Amino acid sequence: MLLDEVKATLAMENLYLTEEQEKLLQSYADGEISFKEFQEQISKLTEDSKVA
Repeated sequence: MLLDEVKATLAMENLYLTEEQEKLLQSYADGEISFKEFQEQISKLTEDSKVA
């Protein structure tokens, strides 16, 4: 499964997805959103977390 592979790859680098990021990745994997939408939402979440 795409999600498990991505999470395993990130874990090797000591990086982990937030719950929101994981939901977005699952939506992309399920074909519910496009890659462009996925990128935009991840960028927005990343910017929001840098501000906090």
